Amino acid sequence: MRNANLALSLMILGFAPQTVAADTSSKAPDVLLTVSVFNDAGASPSVISQARDRATLILRRAGISLVWLDCGTPGNPRPSSSCSDLSFPQHLSVRLVPTADRPSGDTFGRTFQNAAGEGNYALVYFNVLVASSVTESVHAGDLVGFVIAHELGHLLLGRDSHSATGLMAPVWQASEVRMASQGLLFFTNDQQERIRLRCLAGQATLKKTASTSRAGSGK
Repeated sequence: MRNANLALSLMILGFAPQTVAADTSSKAPDVLLTVSVFNDAGASPSVISQARDRATLILRRAGISLVWLDCGTPGNPRPSSSCSDLSFPQHLSVRLVPTADRPSGDTFGRTFQNAAGEGNYALVYFNVLVASSVTESVHAGDLVGFVIAHELGHLLLGRDSHSATGLMAPVWQASEVRMASQGLLFFTNDQQERIRLRCLAGQATLKKTASTSRAGSGK
């Protein structure tokens, strides 16, 4: 399988700190998406909780309801076998690691996709992220959540899913960081619709395949 590597980079420019505010205009979720979280970086429970809340809010606006699986840390893995039971696009994986294989001060995450634009795995470079000056105005937990949402966006939108501005911009300028500090950094309306439709189509295909398999086995 050929991997297509997508990385999120941030360009830090001057801006004033703002209070994080939650957006309450989300529409009712109608598609379930399970996300396994592997905390290899040892992020604190409070940071993980805030990151989940932020990513949940962002994906809910696209009609996606996230179900989180705590898959533990390397020293304390969870016994659930479901953590590795991945299937695109209904069960994805996010792994928080300390640093990238090739460290870069402005790269916060990466995803892996095949030539068809399908993939289950995302990495978040936790230590690089929390050391960034962005945390002067965006809480570390929220910033992790924004980056998780960005990487999940790559997996759910497919290849060539960067946009000129907004959450899916490859380089976050001062405007994106300012929106994040205000809790207003989201997918565009078009991206939200594409995510929802791709999830629905992919999950329908999985159900059809499973039904055909059961019929063939006589179950």
